[in-house]
Amino acid sequence: MLKLAFILAIVAVYCVHAKTRFFLYTQKNPSVPEELTEETGIWSSPFFSAENNTIILIHGHRGSARSPFNALITDSIFRFQEPHNVIVVDWEQDASYSYSISSGRVPFVAREWVHFFRSVAIGFSNLHLVGFGLGAHVAGIASRWYSDQYGCAESIGRITGLDPSGSGWGSNSQRLRNTDANYVEVIHTDGSGLLANGIGTAIGDVNFYVNGGSNQPGCLTHSCSHNRAYEIFAASMYNHNLVGFPCSSTTQLNLNRCRGTALNIGGTELYKRSSSNVYRINTRSSPF
Repeated sequence: MLKLAFILAIVAVYCVHAKTRFFLYTQKNPSVPEELTEETGIWSSPFFSAENNTIILIHGHRGSARSPFNALITDSIFRFQEPHNVIVVDWEQDASYSYSISSGRVPFVAREWVHFFRSVAIGFSNLHLVGFGLGAHVAGIASRWYSDQYGCAESIGRITGLDPSGSGWGSNSQRLRNTDANYVEVIHTDGSGLLANGIGTAIGDVNFYVNGGSNQPGCLTHSCSHNRAYEIFAASMYNHNLVGFPCSSTTQLNLNRCRGTALNIGGTELYKRSSSNVYRINTRSSPF
């Protein structure tokens, strides 16, 4: 009997998908979010403005709506950028399991995102999805599925992948791709080593390798280097000295010999013109 109960508990963990929640922040309500539902929608919100671009934040493994990832980025956007709608995607319960289980939940979270945003009818070309870790793959899959399932000719404006997860997301998976939006930018901070969190591979239109893409200054753990991706993105809202230089080869990247026209990392613009697919940016122990 105990064995059966144990098996049923394991099946429940793998098969029961928790509901994803969506929270809206704007300059009008920067601290206390409004929870959005399919019933109330966005258009009935007293805070949402259709005139402003919308940024979607999607946390990673072990994250939640209360994660520093969301707080840092939201605060920086509201303090230093033009007015935006910021919607936090909260998939806390599905993200709370082991990495392998949470990774398997990614398509379910993406599907729920697609269903919700289809119901609220936001213009996709003005959307900027920002995903951290596994959240980066949620963003890519959601964008792809929306176009495939609903025949949408309009593409997502931009996806920013913050150190997208590597384990289980090899070349034959449904990982984030550079075709998932009009512009896909990836910030790599923990892409090498046996226990690395990030994917390391240049999967975006533009790929910024911070200090070479791993072993961040001031960090003694992979988790610290991984988190540096969203810290740098938050800092990019106001620190305009955060620029990368194009690399023509892996050797240039590894030896810190990348030269050419600089490109700002991060930010909120929906599209950037670049001369290269790979950039190296050097920072100190803190990007702030």
